Amino acid sequence: MTQRVLMQGGAVAKLVVSKPGVDASVANLDQTVFDSRWSGHQFYLSGTLDSINDSVATQAFGETLPEVPFMLGYCDPSILLNPGGQYLQCEAYRGGGTDFWIYAAVTSSSITFRFKFGNQQGRLYYSLFRRIAG
Repeated sequence: MTQRVLMQGGAVAKLVVSKPGVDASVANLDQTVFDSRWSGHQFYLSGTLDSINDSVATQAFGETLPEVPFMLGYCDPSILLNPGGQYLQCEAYRGGGTDFWIYAAVTSSSITFRFKFGNQQGRLYYSLFRRIAG
């Protein structure tokens, strides 16, 4: 009889539920219904966006994802004066108002960045991660 559910404890707990007829201990991602080892996100895209004098910079993904990706990023607010000399966190969210000094907004098809400190230039360094299908 095939073992369809595998549970292991320890420092990193693991739960795998396989498709009918597949042994959970050897199942790959396509053969599982649920696999906690792959329950996070996978790398999707990284890059930079520059904004100066309250301008909005947008990077389109070239496709529409089924869900909004998770963003990790930081802003360097001193690109023109002292590149790499100072870092600030960005206000990151999936929607809503944009009345922040520095903000990054991510949708299912693009990422937008605005830096609102007069005529200074800010640079957003970002990495996007999407949910793993399955």
